[in-house]
Formats: sequence, C-alpha cells, structure tokens
Amino acid sequence: MKILWIVNTIFPYPAKQIGLKEDCFGGWLNGLADEIKKEEHIELAIATVYTGNEIKKFNDGKVTYYLMPGAPVFRYKKELNVYSKKILDDFQPDILHIHGTEYAHALSFLNEVEHNIKKVISIQGLISCIAKVYLANIPYKEIIENITLRDVLKQDNLFQQRNKFIKRGRWEKEIINRCDYIIGRTEWDYANTKVINEKIMYYCLYETVRKSFYTNKWDINDIEKYSIYLSQAGYPIKGLHILIEALSIIKKKYPNVKLYISGNDIINKSNIRCKLKRTGYGKYIDKLIEKHNLRENVIFTGELSEERVLERLLKTHVVVVPSIIENESNSLTEAHLLGMPTIAAFSGGMTDRIIHKETGFLYPYTDYAMCAEYILKYFNDDNLAIEHGNKARKIALDRNNPTKNKEKLFSIYKEILKDTI
Repeated sequence: MKILWIVNTIFPYPAKQIGLKEDCFGGWLNGLADEIKKEEHIELAIATVYTGNEIKKFNDGKVTYYLMPGAPVFRYKKELNVYSKKILDDFQPDILHIHGTEYAHALSFLNEVEHNIKKVISIQGLISCIAKVYLANIPYKEIIENITLRDVLKQDNLFQQRNKFIKRGRWEKEIINRCDYIIGRTEWDYANTKVINEKIMYYCLYETVRKSFYTNKWDINDIEKYSIYLSQAGYPIKGLHILIEALSIIKKKYPNVKLYISGNDIINKSNIRCKLKRTGYGKYIDKLIEKHNLRENVIFTGELSEERVLERLLKTHVVVVPSIIENESNSLTEAHLLGMPTIAAFSGGMTDRIIHKETGFLYPYTDYAMCAEYILKYFNDDNLAIEHGNKARKIALDRNNPTKNKEKLFSIYKEILKDTI
C-alpha cells in the first residue's frame, strides 16, 4: 500500500537535510508517521512546500520526503501543478492523503492526481468557518485605531486578513467537494464538512501526539503556582484578548499571576525592526496589557521545541484554550495526557474534549469573567485541579493511544481502497 501525505510543515528529517531548524508545529503528524514506519506493508511518502527553487527528495530509510518550491501560500499558483504532477508520477500512490485544507498546494495535487487514486482529507481546522468569526468580537474602532505601518505596507490589517480567509475558504470548499473521504475527530468538523459536501464519507480518527506527553505526568507539587499556559496567540481567533481581560480580574487576588504564551512575541517593540514588524493585533494586545497593568504578568516564550513545551507544561498550574473557534487543540490534548487542569472556550470541537466540571471547565468564548472564575477555582483548590486532571488523563490515554490510532488509520485506508466510489 503506497500512501502519499500532503502536509503543511516540513518534517524534521528533510528540514535537517536543508539546514532548517525543526518546525515546532505538526508534532502529532510526526507521532503518527513514527507509528506507520513500523509497518512493512505501508510505503509512506510525505510532500510539502518550501522556499527553494527545485523539487528535493530525501529518504530516511523508512519514509520518502518531497519538498516542492512554493512556501505555504494563500494564493493559488498554477506552477504548483507542475511540481505536484512530478511528485505523483515519481511515487505513484494508491491513496492521496491531504492533511489540512489551509493552503493552496493541496489543491494542486487534486488537479493532477489520476481519477483512480483514492483521495482523502484529514481535517485540521476549517478556514471557511474561521473566516466568519475572524475578528473575534474586537470592536471595529479598535481595529482601525491600531492599524500599523506594517499592516498598511503589506495590505494586511485585520479586515484584510479576514478577507484572505474568506478567499481561502472557497478553495477549501473546492478541496472538500473534490474528495470522497474525510477523516475528522469531532462532531464540529463532522457537521461542517457535511454541510460543504453531504455525500462525503466520514471517518473518525483521534490524534497521536508527541511521544514525551504519554510518558510524563504533571505533579502539582512541582509547579510554578498561579501560572497559566497558552500555546498560540498570533491572531484574533486564538482569543488572547479575552484571556488578557480575565487575567486583569485574576491579578486582583493573585498579583504575581503569570501568563506564558508560546510563539512569536507579537507585542515586541524592543527595536525599530520589531516595531516595524508589529501587527495591528499585536498593538491592540500591547494596549490591553498596558491598560490593565499586566506588563510583569505576561511572558512570551518564543517558539518552543517539544522538550521545552513539555518542560513549560509540567511547571504550569493551568492550561487555557480561549480560542473563538477551534476544531481540536493539540495543546489541550497534550495537557490532558499529562494530567493537567484545563479550561477552554465553549467553541468548535472543544466541547468534545472537556466534560464540563468533570475533566475541566468550558466557558462562553467572550465571557472573560467566567474564564477568570474557572482559573481561580483551580488556583484555590489543589484537589479539584488534581481530580480533573487525572480524569482527563485517563480518557486521553485511551482516546489518543498511538497503537489504536495506527490500527484505525490502517483500517480506514483498507476500507477506502476496497470502496468502489
């Protein structure tokens, strides 16, 4: 069985071959690929885009990797078809498996793939749904007042970013309509993909995350008390502005509360270059931090490797996912595997991952007062934090079991190959 994955990130092995540092994202795909490598009857190839000028091909002894010119783009370019065809002709897959509908290179493979090759999509997020709520309840006045020079020069203020998501959402719908099979993992992605293509056959497959999160355990005796972790905050739908408001409430009781945010420092203005690169959303967040006197309470960690994410989580008191919309947060799954107390906005697939008041807390995504209240509950009650974390861990260890997920994926592939659609 020959499977060609189309992904949005460069895997560690090809990254090393071209002198790039390992991507901090997509760890769950690495975990799944590691499981597939153990199977002799599966021949796996993984293709993605990079900033070079020619197709590059590598093999680590188990997996073939293709890098095609054209960094992840929001505009469809016909030249991508040429590279896609060369990769398809070289590998000749039985199944084309697209991981995520976010970028245009996935469409180029569908344009060139032979009709007899089975085409399946794994849903990560849904761009067309994100577009509807992209501004995340930020007042228009605030958006306009915080437009930066960078936004003007790049034509990339929040309104323009939303419009790009609307356009990308059209490609996404085309991708979903041109495939016969979907692999998802929440009721939310099931409902929304069925709206786009009611004839598509849907399979449920949970994620296999990075190895170290299965073998480590959070201990409340080893943490930095009154600390919060947020995995992403680069754009509005991740909900940082809501969490900042919650943090201002929490600080009244716990002045030393800390919010650790992984990823780029979007408020950085330490030098002229950083100031020029700052987005309108970053400027808005900076003003909120200043308004609520939270300068000493908010820490951007920069991008974190797997080891550093694990280290940060094991030291953290509570994980919060304040996303306005989210299919499933990998950071939430990793926190559950570690047995941590977690809180998430009641949105998208989050409702499938937290049993309210049993394995965590859910709050209406704009209600920062409720978000603050639930964080305070964990800060005030160690036994509650431990109880919820342990219950979540037990469920996650079963749901996200690497062996079970691998076997389920193989059964999906076999069923797809037998299907006569």
